Amino acid sequence: MKVLVIGAGMGGLTLAQALRRNGIDVVVHERDQAVEATGGYRLHLNDPACAALRRHLAPGHYQALLASSAGPRTFTRFAVADHRMRLLFAEPNERASETLMIGRIPLRRLLAHGLGDALRLGSEFTGHRTHPDGTVTAHFAGGGTDRGDLLVGADGVGSRVARALAGRPTSLPAGVSGIAGRTPLTAGTRPLVPALLARGPALAFGPGGVGLFLTLHDPGSGTAVDPAACTQVAAIIEPPSLIWGVLAPDRAYPGRPRELDGAGLIRLTDSLLRGWSASVRALVRAADPATAAFFGFHAADPDADLTPWPAGAVTALGDAVHAMPPTGGMAAATAIRDADVLAEELFLVRDGESTIPLAVHRFQNRMATYAGEAVRTSTQPLRWIHRLATPAGTRASRIALPAFAAAARLGRTLTTLTITGTRGA
Repeated sequence: MKVLVIGAGMGGLTLAQALRRNGIDVVVHERDQAVEATGGYRLHLNDPACAALRRHLAPGHYQALLASSAGPRTFTRFAVADHRMRLLFAEPNERASETLMIGRIPLRRLLAHGLGDALRLGSEFTGHRTHPDGTVTAHFAGGGTDRGDLLVGADGVGSRVARALAGRPTSLPAGVSGIAGRTPLTAGTRPLVPALLARGPALAFGPGGVGLFLTLHDPGSGTAVDPAACTQVAAIIEPPSLIWGVLAPDRAYPGRPRELDGAGLIRLTDSLLRGWSASVRALVRAADPATAAFFGFHAADPDADLTPWPAGAVTALGDAVHAMPPTGGMAAATAIRDADVLAEELFLVRDGESTIPLAVHRFQNRMATYAGEAVRTSTQPLRWIHRLATPAGTRASRIALPAFAAAARLGRTLTTLTITGTRGA
């Protein structure tokens, strides 16, 4: 059995590691010229994703992943705040479950480690053709081809594989876009960091439908494992920084933000945060322009059939199937879970206990039990942003957000953020 994977994202690379370790021939085709050539910042891996990586990576390999991640003390809760960085409510992180916070580039590099010639960089997929014998041929820019028994689209939002299968895009623009960047933690910037970030990430909301995600990446506070203990696979330690991402309705962005350079994006972010905490605005202005980027968010319909095609020699996983915005911190973890489920089904094919069409059918059915809920969770903050962006929502937020913050300071438990006129969100 030979499996062709299109896309070296977290799901595609996890699948390749799982199959390779279990004697299944696999090739990953990736259009990027280098593993490091990727956008994004820090990823949240939940307990199912961590359990999957423990199963499919060698112990020394997984140890390097732990050593490259922020320690558990950096994520003991998730906070929601107002635009002045006053706490509205907080959700504790369950200590019984394993959670990792790791940079996108270190994770991608680690998941690519050891794949050797099974990872084909600079290989751009253009289409595929299935054959009467059940095999499939993938076609690539420049005229190259590769033939296998199963083709898996792990090529993210705008997936060419999934679009060919579904006959349409599998996700649509969410109406909210973001600008994100990194601010180095220095003697000058550390005192500006909001105190509520010491215990974990925060998502803040302000008038006009503008939101801001903030998280600290500070290896100095301790990694999950001592990097010096990683003798088989080296840990990858990123410099300490504050990672921030502004969220706003598309109509809030003037002009053509995609055409701005890093410095222009930082100035635009500062203008969007007018009226916010002065310290937060100063932190944004201190960001490294080379790290600033604009992102348009997409989302799949969580109530639709996520895989509306017959089970056969071609399928897809991750954002190719169930695109979701980063506001839930679940996209990478869900893609890794997909890879774990598909690998488990393919092991049965290897052992003669299943067939590829049956394995794909079972994988797609199992994925449907959790992926839709992940999309719903991730899009909930976008609904808040859309409603806060209305004139009524803006007026209400000027009253409600300070009131919620005052209640939180008094120690009252807030479990639902409800803005006047938006009940039923």
